Amino acid sequence: MTMSGRSISGSQRGSNGLNAWFGAVLVLLSAFAPQMASAQAEGGARLSIATLDQEALFLQSDFGQRVTRDLESDRDALAAENRSIEAELIAEERALIDKRAALPAADFALLADAFDRKVQGIREEQDRKGRALQIQLDDHRTRFLTEIGPVLTDLLRARGAQVLLDRGAVLIAVDGVDITSAAIDEINARLGDGTGPSPSLPATDDLSGQADQQAPSGSVPTGPDGD
Repeated sequence: MTMSGRSISGSQRGSNGLNAWFGAVLVLLSAFAPQMASAQAEGGARLSIATLDQEALFLQSDFGQRVTRDLESDRDALAAENRSIEAELIAEERALIDKRAALPAADFALLADAFDRKVQGIREEQDRKGRALQIQLDDHRTRFLTEIGPVLTDLLRARGAQVLLDRGAVLIAVDGVDITSAAIDEINARLGDGTGPSPSLPATDDLSGQADQQAPSGSVPTGPDGD
């Protein structure tokens, strides 16, 4: 009797993570569409391409490392809980077997069925907890991809690049094309470990300050007639 666990290392992401990533890339490319069309119309200028390792981008960033630490800690706690529950169920199962000789077959069958239902219910609950950890990881990755869009756009513009590709999809590339390291440094500078305010939104205090400036203390809005 075992309680199965689930890894949050990233192997379970499947197509959802890739779809989110390529969706972000398409957004980046759309920002360069006018420049690309203009360059081609004016003389067929070559497209400049940059590459990056999307897995390393997440796992080596401060954001990704913080998420990994937190979820690994939760996963370890869940694994310890599973081991404790498993030990209790094994002891309960042995006690039930010891009673078998002293019980009528019908009575033992009822107890055995109840025990099986209990085990199944516990297994489903623990599996649900494991899936919840994976969902958290997927949610963090989705937020990460959303937040880094402007960072990657700025890096592409600074390098005069119009196209960003995943390094795994590139057969051959010359030195200097990969921007993974530069992207990680810039993401760390702007996003940190992700526990602060979103860089794409002003902080709550900033919004309050703007509201105070727009509506000075003591002023009362008046109607069309000045009432």
